[in-house]
Amino acid sequence: MARKVIIGISIIIVLAIAGGVWYYLSRVHPTTIEKILSHPGEYQGKAVTIEGEVTDRTAFFVVLRFFKLRDRTGELTVVTKKSLPEIRSTVSVKGKIDEAFPIGDQKLLIFVEESIEKKGESQVK
Repeated sequence: MARKVIIGISIIIVLAIAGGVWYYLSRVHPTTIEKILSHPGEYQGKAVTIEGEVTDRTAFFVVLRFFKLRDRTGELTVVTKKSLPEIRSTVSVKGKIDEAFPIGDQKLLIFVEESIEKKGESQVK
């Protein structure tokens, strides 16, 4: 009888650990902005998710909208067709590095968003 209880508890523990590992691996882990800025060629054209605080936003009529997103490692300009998120809001943005070109001694990277999600809220449309 005691052996069956030990086997049952062992199975429950293994299932709980497997469920935790599955949950961790299935979540989207944002790429740090520093990694993108350090190696832009590795990310060009690939879908990535970044997360951070909106530090600035600009719109030129309806044609061009962009905002700056900062995480603990750096800052990146995000181009969007959707409404701009509020300054100081924390958002998760999925998109692609579209352009990487030098301007003087700095590289300008443009991150074109595919979806924006406010942390803890539904998607911004």
